[in-house]
Amino acid sequence: MIRPFILICFTFLFFNPVFSQLINPEINENSKEVYPYRLPIWGQKAVDKGYGDQLQLPLGFNLNYINAFIDMEITAFELKLGDTDLTGIINPETLNFKEVSATTNGVNFRADAWILPFLNVYALFSKVAGGTNVVLEPTWRDADGDIILQLPEFKADVNFDAVAYGVGSSLVFGVDNYFLNSDINYSATATELLEKNVGFLTLSARAGYKFDLRSKTNDRFIAAYLGMMYRDFVGAKGSNGSIQFNEVFPNIDNVFNDKVDTKIAENEAEIENLNPILDASEIVKLKAQNQFLTSLQNRINDNEVFSTNVNYFIKKDLIQTSTFQFGFNFQINKQWMLRGEYGVSASQRFLLTGLQYRFGISK
Repeated sequence: MIRPFILICFTFLFFNPVFSQLINPEINENSKEVYPYRLPIWGQKAVDKGYGDQLQLPLGFNLNYINAFIDMEITAFELKLGDTDLTGIINPETLNFKEVSATTNGVNFRADAWILPFLNVYALFSKVAGGTNVVLEPTWRDADGDIILQLPEFKADVNFDAVAYGVGSSLVFGVDNYFLNSDINYSATATELLEKNVGFLTLSARAGYKFDLRSKTNDRFIAAYLGMMYRDFVGAKGSNGSIQFNEVFPNIDNVFNDKVDTKIAENEAEIENLNPILDASEIVKLKAQNQFLTSLQNRINDNEVFSTNVNYFIKKDLIQTSTFQFGFNFQINKQWMLRGEYGVSASQRFLLTGLQYRFGISK
C-alpha cells in the first residue's frame, strides 16, 4: 500500500538558470570577430550584433545534489484478494490516512546545449535514495457517522532507491542585466517498487538580476532570482501492486481482533443495562454495530487480509503543485559555475546545489 507513495518529486529540480545570453549588447554590424563554435545556431549573428561576450559556452555538464520533501494525499484505493473485492471494508476512508510524505536525497547529472542564443535544451538522469512516512488510524463508522471501531495509529517508514531520466528546455531573455527565464521538463521515475514508470511535468518561470564582479577576464558574476514552479504527475491514473499489511504494520491483525472483541463485549454489556422499552432504538443500534463488527472480523480473518499478500490499486496526488523559488548562480569563469536553489510551500520543500562545467566544440 505505501510503496507507491515513494513517487518522488526529485524530477522537478533540474532547472538550468542561464543569465548571460542577450544582455547588454553593443551593436557592431561590422565586427570581424569570428564565432569559433558549432553551436548555437546564429552564434555568428549574435557576435555580429555585439552579443559575443554575453554568450555562454554552448555545451555543459551539471552535477547536482538534491534534498526534497513532499506531502501527498490518497485519492483512490482498491484492495483485492484473488477475485474477492475488499474495497468495501478497506478503503481510503476506513484506513484514515493521517500523513503520507516522502523525502529524497540524491544526485542529478545533466547535459545541456545552446541550440539558439536564447534556447537551451538538456537531458537529465538522477539517482536517489529516500524514504516514505505513512501514518494511518483505521476507523469504521456507521451510517450516522458514529465511530464503530477505531484502531490506534500505525506508523511505517519504507526506504527506497529510484532513478529518473528526462528531457527539457529553457528560454531566456535579458536586458540591462535583468533577465527572465522559463523552463519546462518531463521526466520518468523508475523503481523496483512500482510496476510502471511514473511521468512528471515541471513548468517554471524566474526573474532576477545579474551582478557583475571584477575579474581579469570580466566574465565573473552572481545572478540572483525569484520565481514560481509548477509540478505534477503526468497521466497519473494510479498504480497497481501487492502488499502484506503485517510486513508494513507489525501486529496489526492482533490489534484489530483485540479491538473488535473488546468493542463487542462493551456493546453487549451496555445492552444488558438498557431498558428494552425505553432504550429500544439504542439497543437496535448497538446490536447492528455488533453484527457489523462480527461480519467485518470474520471477513478479514477468513481472507487473512493482514497476513497474506493482497493486490491493490492506488492513486495519489500532490497536496500542492506550486512552490516559491529563490536561488543564485555564481559564474567563476566561462568554464565553471556554482548554483543553489531553495523551493518552499506549505507541503513541499527542496534544496538544490550543484557544479556546472561548460565547453565548446570548434568549427
